[in-house]
Amino acid sequence: TISIIMIISGVVCSFVVSLKEDQKATQARMVVVNDTFEEFNASVTGYETSRDTLYTESLSNLFYDTLAQNDAMFKEKLNNYESIVDDVIKNVKKMDNLCKDVYYPDSSVNSKCSNYKIIYEQVGNYFIEDINLYNSTIKTYNEQQTAAGTNLLLEEYKTVKKYVDYNKDGVFEGKVED
Repeated sequence: TISIIMIISGVVCSFVVSLKEDQKATQARMVVVNDTFEEFNASVTGYETSRDTLYTESLSNLFYDTLAQNDAMFKEKLNNYESIVDDVIKNVKKMDNLCKDVYYPDSSVNSKCSNYKIIYEQVGNYFIEDINLYNSTIKTYNEQQTAAGTNLLLEEYKTVKKYVDYNKDGVFEGKVED
């Protein structure tokens, strides 16, 4: 009887210790999720600032008569803009590792784990929309140059990025529907 009681108390004690260790690990992981989300949020803020700057300094100044002169500058700014999107993607991958198929006891952490997907989808799709805007301007410019008989044609900005449906809900957040 004493042996059985000692075995049961050992199992219960082991279970309680294991449960406390799991709670500590979960709390530590939630801290990491919060910190990583702050990094993600900072990269998104950098993206928003870059996008605003791109519009005020470049995309709002796409005039056909100066497009050829400013083409290299526009492409450099678009390249910098894309590198900022790449920073956001790096932080998305970190969030994926922390949030994939995990439910946390803190609702604010769970909210961060679901919100970053929507935010990333918007960032990715706004980026593609901005590239499409630039490229449609280049296409129209090239059509005008061809009609005028000049050989002054510009290349569109090339990217391998595509529209993002990160949460696979069939809706592309940030994409302008045709």
